[in-house]
Amino acid sequence: MPTPRTTNTLIRNLRALGERTAAELRERWRPLKRITLSPSRTGDIARATLVLNGHWK
Repeated sequence: MPTPRTTNTLIRNLRALGERTAAELRERWRPLKRITLSPSRTGDIARATLVLNGHWK
């Protein structure tokens, strides 16, 4: 059973990866800063930009 410290480290690392990716998307794809669509549609656009950037796996 993992310790709370191990669990927190794993969560922190995953969160950092997501935040770095989001920051990169905001900087490279400036129109994403002003999206006013529904969250599900925004997710579609974000996935498309990730594919274009080669980060989607």
